[in-house]
Amino acid sequence: MSDKGIKNVVIKKELLGKVTSSNSRVIRFRVTAEDQNRKSAFSKIFITNSQAIVVGPGDINIIGNTVFVNWSVGQSSTQITYDIFAGFDGETPTYVGSTGSQNYSFLKNGTESVRVVVQISSINPKLADVYDEENVRTNLLEVYSETMSLV
Repeated sequence: MSDKGIKNVVIKKELLGKVTSSNSRVIRFRVTAEDQNRKSAFSKIFITNSQAIVVGPGDINIIGNTVFVNWSVGQSSTQITYDIFAGFDGETPTYVGSTGSQNYSFLKNGTESVRVVVQISSINPKLADVYDEENVRTNLLEVYSETMSLV
């Protein structure tokens, strides 16, 4: 027998917001009465795993002084926002912007090469490269990455 005053609320994954740089979601909640005259204390913080990222295909095109990046996600994803990082002439890529589509363009600032990394959007947009004990680079948020010569 259920209590008439209790309601269950289901929050879908896509409504939970952005992930952390380790591809986890941070969740904290509080309960509010329907008439909004009472509120609970905030819950403890929960850290949950997010869906694994599969690197998909893409390409870089340069037309004039503009770099165009297009990519496709390698799986169906609840993530709809992406962070874009670019580095020119061997520099470490830096954040250039975010997009809700699967393409992005920006001005060419280098002379020799460009490296573009597309990640799922995170709480703090930074390159999520991690090096393990064998000095192997992994990026838990990477959707697409490519380096292209400009000459």
